[in-house]
Amino acid sequence: MKTGWLKQLLPAVALLPALAAAQPAIEVRFTDPTRFTDLRFTTSDDAHDAADLADELRRYLERRVPAYLPSGKRLAVIITDVDMAGELRPSAGSIYMLRRVVRGIYPPRVDLEFRLVGADGTVEREGRRELRNNAYLYGKYAHQRAPLVHEKALLERWLAAEFTSPR
Repeated sequence: MKTGWLKQLLPAVALLPALAAAQPAIEVRFTDPTRFTDLRFTTSDDAHDAADLADELRRYLERRVPAYLPSGKRLAVIITDVDMAGELRPSAGSIYMLRRVVRGIYPPRVDLEFRLVGADGTVEREGRRELRNNAYLYGKYAHQRAPLVHEKALLERWLAAEFTSPR
């Protein structure tokens, strides 16, 4: 009986735990950002605007989630809708120039579905969440002008409430 193939396979089998650990802690997908309630800076139906903002949220979650999950666990998130803080209004002097007016009556909203999978592949937790913050203008991000700052704060609060505290 030949065992040469077995000797070649053993090093590859030994690498499996390292490959599993090399997988990112999170996978973020979006249902269809161009159909979200409000995920763009302009009223154009330009898919690039929505895709850029969706990519910003994806990168944010990829940076933050590892701080909340123990090693070996994986989180899959599907963002199903985003309604950005504020409302688009025509700018003074031109109906073609729009600006986002941020007031308390236009709170941020992020709807998502998630699945937390353990290192052994079992589903530990899953569900749907509708993230809201009606008091978003009274927090530490109230006066920041960064893109999606209020939506990122919603996601951060969700991570802290749903998973362990950041390490």
